[in-house]
Amino acid sequence: MKKIILTFALATVLFSCTDFTDVNEDQSNNPSALIINPSLSLAGAINNYTSNQLISFNSFGNEMSYIWALNSGFTSASSRITYNFTSADENGLFQTTYYNADNFQDILDSKANFPNYSYHFAIAKLFKVMSMDLLVTTYGDVPYSEAFNSNISRPKYDDDATIIPALFAELDQARDYINNPSSNVVELGNEDIVFGGDTAKWLKLINTIELRMLVRLSKTTNASLITLRNQRFSSLPNDFVDENVASNPGYGIATLGQRSPMFRTWGLNAALDAWTSANRANAAASFCSKLLQGQLNTATVVNTGLVDPRRPRIYSGTSFTNQGTFPRTEVARVATFFHGRTGSDADVANNAASNRDAYLMLAAESHFLQAEAIQRGYMSGSAQTKFNDGIDASFAFYNDYSFTDLPNGTLNPITYRAASDSKLGLGWNATPDKISCIIHQKYIALAQWNGYELYVDHLRTGYPALPLPDGITSVTNRPRRMIYPSSEYSTNASNVPSVTLPELFTVNAKTPVYLQ
Repeated sequence: MKKIILTFALATVLFSCTDFTDVNEDQSNNPSALIINPSLSLAGAINNYTSNQLISFNSFGNEMSYIWALNSGFTSASSRITYNFTSADENGLFQTTYYNADNFQDILDSKANFPNYSYHFAIAKLFKVMSMDLLVTTYGDVPYSEAFNSNISRPKYDDDATIIPALFAELDQARDYINNPSSNVVELGNEDIVFGGDTAKWLKLINTIELRMLVRLSKTTNASLITLRNQRFSSLPNDFVDENVASNPGYGIATLGQRSPMFRTWGLNAALDAWTSANRANAAASFCSKLLQGQLNTATVVNTGLVDPRRPRIYSGTSFTNQGTFPRTEVARVATFFHGRTGSDADVANNAASNRDAYLMLAAESHFLQAEAIQRGYMSGSAQTKFNDGIDASFAFYNDYSFTDLPNGTLNPITYRAASDSKLGLGWNATPDKISCIIHQKYIALAQWNGYELYVDHLRTGYPALPLPDGITSVTNRPRRMIYPSSEYSTNASNVPSVTLPELFTVNAKTPVYLQ
């Protein structure tokens, strides 16, 4: 690995908040990074991170958690279907995430030249932690202590059990930047493309990201991390995200690169005259579709007859397919609500989709995280109340749109909660294992929006009990990690651990510590 500075992040705001280039363009070291005013690089860095989370990690998670399958007219030998992962697979999850983390580290490294940008440093700290959290959760041991040193071209790999405590310390530093800013602190301006300069909301997001990371440690048997988890919970501020967290640097319809990442990936092509290939290749996967359509009768979910009113805003129809099969006729794809192209007038719909916010975290996730933490005894409060709040927040999200021609009209969460309460795996009173209903309702709420977290939930809790793609007989469970990219084996061979395919499917020393 080599320290890389994304010139894109610097250029985005130097020209305007709507001047975008491809996040995957050629990157090169930029020796001027330390003299770039943090206000000029923050928006671009956030936008890079957001695109990577919503496109790369979300796509990966939606397939690995059985939300998306492959549609008619497309074939694939993707390892997400075959589970034959190699070092050539999912390289972007590693490389692009390090590019993004390095963007935020560059902002932090400019402190000597710009000491009064405390709020900017707080945000950079948070997003660096979020980036590193994705890496340690996906790979386990990764470069950290030497990863962002431009004098070290082959950084060592740190034990993820030592990285995680360091990330919590970085969150503390982020809070301190906000709570104890420099005396002449520079206020956040238009470069804050998430909260518009509201530092109280940034503190809530810091708390909620820590909550996510702490809940992720619910399965670990590492004694030091268990102690740390309990200590951190005892001091965690009870002030979490209560609204959908979205990023928008000024998306617009002028060019494909300026459109919201959801629309440019899963909406219409550059000419606005046909669906993108990613849209057409996408298919409603059978497990999630059956869960939404009241067709599951398993050991953990019995929801026969309960049709979820959110279904028409998640999938375009009721047809579905198994992962690992190639349907002869087209089945339902993502609903237009997902990429924002909703409305009877094409021009209005295209503009709305192009301008649409890119969601970093839904309020529903925050509520379900709190419900799980309370249920596990990590925090005080009513787990059932937060469980209900999570469902209500999901319904509010699917009701919150400017057009009136959404299928099913206004959705009523109270009616749904009453109907689902008697269903095993979905209802609080019907489900003996409350973690089960919390995770299943979280699965529905975050389906398509943050598939990665749902995949991690499955690995961590066993819920939902997902079937394997058709044709897989050599293993009985999903991979618990990914193999490091081929670029690491070619450029950092003396440090990168060797990981074999069988090791992905067992719990061993190379498994991320949150699953050990």
